[in-house]
Amino acid sequence: MQFASKHYGDEDDVRVRAILQRDAGAKAIGHILAQGVSTWTTAGIIPANDELGMQARVCVPIRWQGSMFGQLIVMDGNGTLTTTELTLINECARDVAAAMAAHERERTGTGIPEQTILDLIGNEPVLRRRALSEISAMPGGSSFEHIVAVELGVPGHLSMMDESHAETALRSVLNIAFRPRHVAVASAVDAGIGVLLLGSSTPFDESAIETHVQVLLSQFGDMASGRFECVAGVSSSVVGLEEAHRAAHQAHLSRRAAGIVVQGPIARWKELGPYSVLLRIPAAELNHDALPDELQRLLAVDSGGDLVATLRVYLDSACNGPATAEVLHIHRTTLYYRLNRISELTGLDLADGTTRLSLHLGLTMLDLFR
Repeated sequence: MQFASKHYGDEDDVRVRAILQRDAGAKAIGHILAQGVSTWTTAGIIPANDELGMQARVCVPIRWQGSMFGQLIVMDGNGTLTTTELTLINECARDVAAAMAAHERERTGTGIPEQTILDLIGNEPVLRRRALSEISAMPGGSSFEHIVAVELGVPGHLSMMDESHAETALRSVLNIAFRPRHVAVASAVDAGIGVLLLGSSTPFDESAIETHVQVLLSQFGDMASGRFECVAGVSSSVVGLEEAHRAAHQAHLSRRAAGIVVQGPIARWKELGPYSVLLRIPAAELNHDALPDELQRLLAVDSGGDLVATLRVYLDSACNGPATAEVLHIHRTTLYYRLNRISELTGLDLADGTTRLSLHLGLTMLDLFR
């Protein structure tokens, strides 16, 4: 919260917190965003929320040339604001927008512009070199000696209203200060994806990065107000700004793995194993036709999935029969019957190393598009 008037006897818990802490709280912000205010063009009503101790309000987005800088919010617990007063609130928001736009230009003049960050981590070498030169000449640019990239995103497809809500939440959480403060921070949001570059003159403390990412996801969850979830991908540390695009790509691929092949909302590049290679396959190409022929033959004759499940554990157990039987809680005789059945139905030789590799690779790929 940047500005506030005095109380007029209509304050509630959320307003009191906003005045005292300069922050209404992520859950209150999430409740406001959930009403779709990021798509509004004029004043509207934010309903009360008893759980948050929040009375009804009138809200109008503060926009300048298509960009939203915030919201002008007026208490209206009793619903008594008149049409004339709502008109004045809209006019005030337009006046405030011009002032905030000027302030934003001054503020970002000493920071790293968002487009420069996107150029730095993009695929175009010429733009990367230009962005590298610009950032290196900026105050604090030398702090990005060791770099870790974090990518945040919402899985699945969102409605237009939810896309705008999610983007607002991303921009908000990416501005959360990193502890300790000696770590340099640069961020950008593009096409519903948030990218965070963390820079340090010394190697990173991985536990501090883990804690920070958890804070970002927690705050995002509050701001999402139950409408969607966020996942994160974390790169390995690289040395030098010229390697930032590599870290960002690692974070991107890791984010794709989060919640799919990695349990939990955070996926770390160093823990992806073979998925770090398979995720480089374009998402549109990850389908049944991309699977090795050996696995396609097995899938065609195993409608119940028992043979595939058995084979997966067998291959994951390095083809150790006793270990596989123990994991599946079956007798070894049952295990060997199933393995022989696979060979009979498909004509595959499970003793052949190349066949095993193709099957294991196919099962690993299957995780990515199931």
